[in-house]
Amino acid sequence: RHESEIFPLFHRRAQFAEVVQFRLYDFYTADGRVDENVFAFSNRLDGRASLVFYHNRWGDARGWIKTSASFRDKGSDQLQRTDLAFSLGLENQEQRYTLFRDQISGLEFIRNTKDLHERGLYVELGAYKYHVFVDFKEITDNEWGHYAHLDQYLDGRGVPNLDQAIKEIVLQPLHFPFRELVNPEMFQWVSKHTRPSKTLSTQALSDEVDQKTLRLLDKIAEMLEIETGFELLS
Repeated sequence: RHESEIFPLFHRRAQFAEVVQFRLYDFYTADGRVDENVFAFSNRLDGRASLVFYHNRWGDARGWIKTSASFRDKGSDQLQRTDLAFSLGLENQEQRYTLFRDQISGLEFIRNTKDLHERGLYVELGAYKYHVFVDFKEITDNEWGHYAHLDQYLDGRGVPNLDQAIKEIVLQPLHFPFRELVNPEMFQWVSKHTRPSKTLSTQALSDEVDQKTLRLLDKIAEMLEIETGFELLS
C-alpha cells in the first residue's frame, strides 16, 4: 500500500501541503444532513488541483459537497466561503467537461463542469474508504457530443481509461452487427453446412452470410456518413 498509494502522493506533496488554497467542505447526505464522519478538502497549487475524501466510520456514506466551510481571507480579513468548482479552478461554461483521476484506484472520471458549479460533486464511500482525486483538466465537447454521451453512459462511474471508453461508445453501434457476423456459433453453423453432408443449399448459406455482412457495412457507412453502395452477392 505504501508503494501504490502513499509514495505517489509524496511526489505530489506540494499540492497538499500549502494552506493558501486549502478548502474544507461539509459532506451533505440526501436528506440534507451533514455527515461529520466524512472529511473532504481540496487544495490547489500552480493550477494543479487535488480533492481528498475520507470516511472515518464503519458503514456506507453517500452525499454531496459544494460549498466550502468558512475561511479567513487574508486580503480583507473577512470570513468567506467558496464553491468547489471555483476552488478547483473550473470555468462555468456550456459543453465543458471535467476529467480527473483517483490516485488510489487509478480510475478516471468525467463530470459536466456546469453541473459541478451548480450542484457540486456526488461521492459514495464505503467503510474507512478514501479518494484522492488529482489531474483535473477541462475539455470542450466535440460536435458529436461524445463527452456528453460518455458522461451519461458512465453515470458517475470510473473507468481505467476515458479515451478508451469514448472509443468503445463511438463504436457501440457496430458491436451488435459485428458480433452477429463474427462469433463462434456463426463459424460452427457455416462449418456444419459446408460439409459434404450439408443440409443447407449453397445459395441459402451465401444469403445468410451476405445479409449479416451487409448490416455491418451499412452501420459503418452510417457512422462515416457516406453512401454504402453495397449490394448482396447473389
